Amino acid sequence: MLGYWRRSEESAEVMRGEWFVTSDLAELDEDGYLTYHGRSDDVMNAMGYRVSPVEVEDALAGTLGVAEVAVTSLDVGDGASVICAWVVPTDATADPEVLRDEVIERAMERLAPYKRPREVRLVDALPRTANGKVVRRDLPESSPGGGERADE
Repeated sequence: MLGYWRRSEESAEVMRGEWFVTSDLAELDEDGYLTYHGRSDDVMNAMGYRVSPVEVEDALAGTLGVAEVAVTSLDVGDGASVICAWVVPTDATADPEVLRDEVIERAMERLAPYKRPREVRLVDALPRTANGKVVRRDLPESSPGGGERADE
């Protein structure tokens, strides 16, 4: 990595000597296997634990009726936030309550309690960059309507 084309200030922010420092989080285990944990700028704090949205999304992928899912923290007021799943249904006419229940059920089967979404919101599409990557920071803006809290 020599730097960003014609963006010297941005290049200076990500270069450490000859190294290009990304916001990717990975772990190298004792057997030499590399596990990707998502990006540090997307990591959520849930009940004092750091949670990768990629891990939660992977656990929810394949839920019946879900075409796509993305998660991030959602501010619920008074400095508190919860993990929220934004779901694109496979069928626009699907019953929202049934779909929310399916997502919560899958989360209960596959995730530790602190990693489970506490809210599920249905959206028509996920916000994406020109390259097709989900822009998690735009998710709260993409869904003005509330979902149902899973812990209620």
